[in-house]
Amino acid sequence: MTRRTSPWLVPGDPDEGKLWLTWLIRLRWLALFAQAVTLAFVFHLLDGAAALIVWGATMAVLALLNVWTVGRLGQTEEVPAVGVLGQLLTDVAALTAFFAVGGGPDNPFTTLYLVHVAMGAVMLPPRLAAVVGAAVVVGYSALILGHLPLHVENHSLPAMLLLRLGHWIAFVITATSVAVFVVGIASSLRRRKEQLLEARDRSARTDRLRSVGTLAAGAAHELNTPLSTLSLRLRRIGRRHTDAETVRDVEAMKDQLERCSSIVQRLLVGAGDPSASDMERRELVAMVSEAVRLWSRGSTLEVVLTDESDGFEVELPGVAFQQALINLLENAREAQESVSSFEPLEIRILREGTDGVVELADHGCGLPRQREQVGEPFFTTKPTGTGLGVFVARAVADGAGGGLQYLPRVPAGTVARWWFPEARRRAV
Repeated sequence: MTRRTSPWLVPGDPDEGKLWLTWLIRLRWLALFAQAVTLAFVFHLLDGAAALIVWGATMAVLALLNVWTVGRLGQTEEVPAVGVLGQLLTDVAALTAFFAVGGGPDNPFTTLYLVHVAMGAVMLPPRLAAVVGAAVVVGYSALILGHLPLHVENHSLPAMLLLRLGHWIAFVITATSVAVFVVGIASSLRRRKEQLLEARDRSARTDRLRSVGTLAAGAAHELNTPLSTLSLRLRRIGRRHTDAETVRDVEAMKDQLERCSSIVQRLLVGAGDPSASDMERRELVAMVSEAVRLWSRGSTLEVVLTDESDGFEVELPGVAFQQALINLLENAREAQESVSSFEPLEIRILREGTDGVVELADHGCGLPRQREQVGEPFFTTKPTGTGLGVFVARAVADGAGGGLQYLPRVPAGTVARWWFPEARRRAV
């Protein structure tokens, strides 16, 4: 069943309504400032105290509306199109009140009506934009039927020159308002589009990881059965044959079986099996240190660890994080071996705002020319690599709301920046 889009909601992203209102608030503050300046110069042209009261009261209403709207924006998740419509209609009514006591249709600033027509066309669905257009027509028509004149004879400048000056100022203000609005909205929409593309890219990476993970998990579960059978048979052989040579062979085969089981476990972790990797809340430096300690058992390369994180805590799948960092360390080691470098690997842990960052620097061959493909599944520059190590590391970070980035190191080598958000504070 196809779901119909309501004409009473802002089209597109639900957050667009908040974006529109934010721009309306900015433009309204600008308009209030311009009206205050204008009033200071033309108050002696208005027709009596009543006109001044209407002008001042209307400005006060618009200022209060802005303050109320700012407060509401912080309390609501979505802004319906009717809310934006109400704001625009209030502005049209305010303009009509200003012009009604300031010369009516002869006021040069009536061109500002067109700014609100343009904003309605951009912000609202077609039906509601038509309501704004109709309100402008009604307001302008009401000015023709009745208004208070401007007493231009009270000004020192000739009436015609004053009128032309007013038209010029009105044209500049209208053109500037439209330009500021359109440029600002276009810039905001570009940023939103970039954020959407980034979110889609992250979602696509997650989907690819899920596909790869499903394949890996299936293979891992299939391997578990024969591995269990082999382990059982080895125990039987060990009980039946106790001579030294057989015992040595059985122990060697058990070691290899344990290694296979460890590989299967890592496959399950990389596949996202919840039973294979539970969430852990720990200091980032502790998790990194543990992974480095495990990796160092099978490597002679030194790792220099610098902690500047000030006890930064994260909440991550512990086994998955551990395996992902081991993969990154292994990649760094192989990169250095390719250029016969035996310099220590450097890990720096630091806090950047609300993120904890792990920087792994090597002295290897640097980034490939296809650097934008690093982290894609099955992309590798190694003759025997699978391309899944970096992909899984990025997936661990993405799943926590962080990320992974590779940067060139000067004069040679690569820096892997891996960042994670801070764990949420526990309720006391």
